[in-house]
Amino acid sequence: MTHEIALFLKFGSEKNIRDLYENGTVFINTIEQHRKTNDDFLRGDKYEGASRIVNSLPGKFKIPGITKEFNYKRVHLIESYQEVIGNIYSLYCISSHGFSQPDIFELDERNQRFGTHCLMIKDIKYFLEAVETELTRIGFNFHHGFVNYYDKNKESKELNVFEKPLEYQYQKEFRFYVENEIVEPIKINIGSLERYSEIFQMKEVLDLKLSSKIN
Repeated sequence: MTHEIALFLKFGSEKNIRDLYENGTVFINTIEQHRKTNDDFLRGDKYEGASRIVNSLPGKFKIPGITKEFNYKRVHLIESYQEVIGNIYSLYCISSHGFSQPDIFELDERNQRFGTHCLMIKDIKYFLEAVETELTRIGFNFHHGFVNYYDKNKESKELNVFEKPLEYQYQKEFRFYVENEIVEPIKINIGSLERYSEIFQMKEVLDLKLSSKIN
């Protein structure tokens, strides 16, 4: 299914948002950094880069050489590589993927924790092409798309880099995943965004209302 994107929102400090607005500076952090950060379901996510999650029902097991049988209530396992390589760039996305109707749009107040300011990106096609062109010019392979959210306490499944636990669903994330063999941030410049974006303070964005429908 093809989804229509209405707007991208990028949250951050006034300094970083103005740098993006005026200079087109795009900072693409490492997956490792997101895994190691502990900030109460904001940027940090220990499940980031996990390859598989397992939730088992209650059951019994035996240990070889011991006749006694043991019971367990449930098992919750995360399979992941010791070090996950690659970088991600995240945007809040107002789209038909996350919202059935724009007139019911409401920004979750928890997003205020990302910073004091927001850049509203209006020309989605132009922005995506600018980032794609610069990453290709430098020589990076990349993918982008919507993040899908899953219940980490109930589901058992193979995971990919575009899946996150339900706790992060309020972020309505669209992300770039950049293949990178070196565990270090990537910074690119795509030129000024002044012609097709607008800066707001976060308190103003909390009152944002949309009037046109997303089909």
